[in-house]
Amino acid sequence: MILDDKLNSGETLLLDGAVGAEVERFGGKMDSAAWCGLATETHPDVVRHVHAEYLRAGSDIVTANTFANCRHVLDSVGKGDDASDITKRAVELVCEAIDEVSPDRPIAVAGSMSNTMAWIPGTFSTDETYVPSPNQQSANYREQAEALAEAGADLIVLEMMSDVDNASRLAEAASTVGLPVWIGMSCSLFPDGSAAAWHMNLEEPPEKLAETHEDHGPRPFEPVVHAMQSFNPQVMGIMHSRMAAVGVGIEMVRKTWSGPMMVYPESLYEHAEKPDVFANHLLEFRDGGAQILGGCCGTRIDHIQSLAKALGR
Repeated sequence: MILDDKLNSGETLLLDGAVGAEVERFGGKMDSAAWCGLATETHPDVVRHVHAEYLRAGSDIVTANTFANCRHVLDSVGKGDDASDITKRAVELVCEAIDEVSPDRPIAVAGSMSNTMAWIPGTFSTDETYVPSPNQQSANYREQAEALAEAGADLIVLEMMSDVDNASRLAEAASTVGLPVWIGMSCSLFPDGSAAAWHMNLEEPPEKLAETHEDHGPRPFEPVVHAMQSFNPQVMGIMHSRMAAVGVGIEMVRKTWSGPMMVYPESLYEHAEKPDVFANHLLEFRDGGAQILGGCCGTRIDHIQSLAKALGR
């Protein structure tokens, strides 16, 4: 992988921030069921622009707009058969941005994969109509991982891993295509402050959940950590989690993981933070051993600019 020397030397590496939300902020249209999955096709110039701005901000790793590109998500908008082509085009847009902004700097292209499902329009609740069987889910993940590899991604980053069964199917599929796998897990906090696997009912406003939304209750985070570690990823870390939960999650991961650690929190709702405050928190995680830093939902290009400045870039 293009950044292996830096990774192995312990050098701090800078991820980008939110992709889908920034695409929307710059004029790209989000779909109410497939979120950012179609933006690569409908607003490629906007997607490329967001990648270019993260590169100008100093990112060493740029994430392709493929978080919501799995076949069963795109099936909800009639684009399932185009899933591989849309995924490949998303990687191409990152490469085009690199050629435009940083052709001589080593930049890694990360192909994002998640176990998100299609949403009931207007909510963050899963549309059960488009939930595939476990076997079909695994096949769809393999299809997406293969498309990322064929398009030239340098690594696959698994995002929002919080459910052992679904996350394990995704990790197994991603591990079959010969690319390094980075695993980003998401956690919440139980009322007593201990780590829970990320849970929508603990994190999202009630008005964003459908009336039919089923609440199975939050589960402990530790089984997720152990399950993901069993796939021997190159990097593990905490992402799409509130700042308060990140520290608790890292502490749990560090009990059994001695490899490179990444941290890229969210900055949403009442927990949103200004770029300079966000950067200071990330420096604390760096000082605690995190090597790869960035942001997730709610973080913008200026958050990454502030973080790069704080890192002395």
